[in-house]
Amino acid sequence: MTKLAAALLGDLESQDKPVLSNYDLFRIVWGFYQRRNVPYLRGDHPTRQSFRRPRDILRTLGHITLDEDYTTHWRIIAKADFSPDDLVCSVDPLCYVSHLSAMQRYGLTNRRPEALLLTQPAPPLRRKMLDTVMEMDLGQSYHELDHEDVERAKATSHPATVRGRPISFHATKYFGSWVPLRGSFVRLATIGQTFLDMIDLPDRCGGMTHVLDVWREHATTYLQDIIEIVDTTEKQILKVRAGYVLEEFLNISDPRIDQWASFAQRGSSRVLDPNKPFGSSFSEKWMLSLNA
Repeated sequence: MTKLAAALLGDLESQDKPVLSNYDLFRIVWGFYQRRNVPYLRGDHPTRQSFRRPRDILRTLGHITLDEDYTTHWRIIAKADFSPDDLVCSVDPLCYVSHLSAMQRYGLTNRRPEALLLTQPAPPLRRKMLDTVMEMDLGQSYHELDHEDVERAKATSHPATVRGRPISFHATKYFGSWVPLRGSFVRLATIGQTFLDMIDLPDRCGGMTHVLDVWREHATTYLQDIIEIVDTTEKQILKVRAGYVLEEFLNISDPRIDQWASFAQRGSSRVLDPNKPFGSSFSEKWMLSLNA
């Protein structure tokens, strides 16, 4: 085994994740070149060829193998495996658990979705976020490199199931807010984001009838979080839906809620439930078809 392959193996077995991408491995090798703490390194940074040589040695010796689910990623044989939600979030730094899966985590519902529901950025935003990741990892040198000669961070291609659990992604240009869960790699939609997601995509949250039941039971507890995130959302229809649900459906009064009425549109075809047709029942203040 070469010195570089041995150093790479040491780092792989000392870090926490059981599954890593080619870019993850490249970033570790990049660090060796920056610190110059491995003998016989040539050049100022690794190339694709110099990075792949130690990786292939570790594969040949049985220390790493292609993962059974993420077939473009490397399973570190010495590391214990993760649960599906931990594994998905550890493999993909640009996603978070959301919708009914987040509702379950927060104790807002007793329903358990068959699939693990997650949110990821839409492709154009995802590429920008990956470029930012590489800039942070590689520093100023990132702008000076021949990008054809380095292993780039790539959008994760997710399988239909991970460790036997179906997974379902929603891609959006309105990438929301999340929090890390202590003691794991799971990123979870914030409580405010979870309530916002309910009125945005109720079909991923048990349906609008279930959503209204959850708001009826829990909205007052998390009112501050709800108002803060509705205030910041770029989607005007969510301000209108939230305003109706809080004010007319739940009889909650707050001057901040009143301000959202300015986003109502007279003569529009806006609906409370985006998955159902326009209904005859109507809110005059919020100019919203109450089709739920």
